[in-house]
Formats: sequence, C-alpha cells, structure tokens
Amino acid sequence: MPKKLSQSPSGSFFPPNDQATYRDLLLFEERLKTNALILNRRKSRYQIFLAQLIFTIIFLLCEVLLNTPFLSIPYQHFLRFALPKSYGPDVEVRLHPYVASGLLFVSVTTLLLFFATGLYSEKIGYANRYVPHANRALRNFNMYLNMRQAPRRSPYNPLSYLFPRPSSPSSGLTSLSRARSPSPTRLGKRSSSAVPMPSIPPTTNPRGELIFSSRVDRSFREAYERYRAAFERKRDERDRQAAARTWSGWLLQKLPWNRAPPAPDSSASTPSRSRVGSLAARTRAGARSSAGSSAHSRKATPAQSPEPSRGRPTATPMGV
Repeated sequence: MPKKLSQSPSGSFFPPNDQATYRDLLLFEERLKTNALILNRRKSRYQIFLAQLIFTIIFLLCEVLLNTPFLSIPYQHFLRFALPKSYGPDVEVRLHPYVASGLLFVSVTTLLLFFATGLYSEKIGYANRYVPHANRALRNFNMYLNMRQAPRRSPYNPLSYLFPRPSSPSSGLTSLSRARSPSPTRLGKRSSSAVPMPSIPPTTNPRGELIFSSRVDRSFREAYERYRAAFERKRDERDRQAAARTWSGWLLQKLPWNRAPPAPDSSASTPSRSRVGSLAARTRAGARSSAGSSAHSRKATPAQSPEPSRGRPTATPMGV
C-alpha cells in the first residue's frame, strides 16, 4: 500500500521522508527534464532549418527582383574549372532567369507547407508549451519545474557592459508559494480573488530543477535537495570518468575551466553525531568533576563559627 501524505489543519503537507520517496521523485524529475531537453534540441534544429529557408527566400527574391548575379558566380567558377578551354576568363556566364524563379517558387511552397501542415506547432510550438503545461499540472502537487536560465553576458557585446541586466534576487524566493487556481463562477467568468504567482528566480542547475511550494514540509525539501545533489555529483563524476577514457575528453578535462569542482565538506558545515556525542560526554564529565571538587572543598574547609559542645564546661584562662 502506498503511503498517504499527511496534511496538517494549516494546509501544510508532510510527505514521507524515506529513500523510496526520494528515488521515485528523482526519477519523475529526470523524466521531465529529459523530455524538455529533447524537445528543446528538436526545436533548435527546426528553428535553424526555418531560418535557412527564410534566408534562401530573401536571397532568391534579390536574384529575381533586383537581378543580382550572385547565383551565377559559383556556376561560372565551376564551368571555368571543368571546361577551361570553352569558358575562359573573358567569357561571362549567367544562369537562366527561370532557375532563380523556380527555386524561389519551391522555397515559398516549402515555407507555406511548413506552417500549413502543423509542423511548426508540433516541432517548435509544442516545445514552447511543454514547460507551462507541466507546471500547470504540477501546481496541484505543490511543485514547479524551473527551467529558467540566468542571462549570460557575452564578452563580445559592448552593450552588455553599458546596460547590464539587473540581477534577480535569489534570497527569499527559493520556495514557491502555491497560488490557488481561481474557481469559475458563472458561464466562463472567474473570480477576481486569484492569488498571483510570485516570480521565480533563474535556476543554477543548467538542466533545470524541481522546486516545491512553501506548504511542503521544510525538512522534506532540504532532505530531497541533498539527495538530488548527491545523485548529480555521482553522475557528473561518472560522466567525467567516461570522458577521460578518450584522448579528447582527457585533454578537455585538463583545461582550467573544465576541472571538477571540489566536493562539499559536510563535516565542516554540520557536526557529525560522533563529534556531538563526544562533546556531550566531555561536558557531562566536566560537570561531574566540578561538582565533586566543590563538594570536596566544602568538606575540607572548617566552619567559621563552630557550635560549642553541650554538657562540657568551657575552660577559663588562668589568672582570671
């Protein structure tokens, strides 16, 4: 039987803190990030194809409307290389004008079919809608897939130094406060009491990360983040070892910016149980020794005003 999530009266959720829950959640997160990565790569390929197609149409329009000889230059060089006797340096070679017109017709038809057949919405538009749709479904589970990357400032762009982008505040926004979906009231109208979703800072993980709402137990969030960080460190180390077996990967790893980051020292940030136990034992032993020494000092020190013994006469000094 799967474990049920416990919910407090205040609305907080307390998922079970065990390794099985972390493993299942990590597999789910990796599946989401892998799908997003595959869709983005496919979108990039089709975007490059679309950009090349638009550039070809612009070039062929210049050939047809402005009658430019750019298309005839490679054809002329090919004929002079293949048939140097027939096509000398003084012979001018031009393509037939119908060639540029035919290529322009084919290119425009391909562009129209690219949008008419739904290829754009399937290969490019779906990749843009994947993360918002996933977050809309994950909102009911107090989770959010953060795929936003921090803007990179190019050293070759002088405008990035003149007009730097403001850095997004990362403190205080590490957890997502879940926004309730507005409930429909009448015939498609929604109530105006919807809580707006707060801004999410860019993630530091290049592959993205799954973050939780503040309604989820904090101990569960911190434990899962540690589990995920340990998994990613092991995967990076495994990838580096696999790349080091090839000469190109070994050479790239020797570069100063491709060195492996040092592993975080958990003992420096959080004391171990043995250290805590030894410190507590020392504290208890010190308290016992101090208590024993104080009692011994009280026994060894005589009283300042001793009480005279009863029933015995007190001796009087001579000559009184």
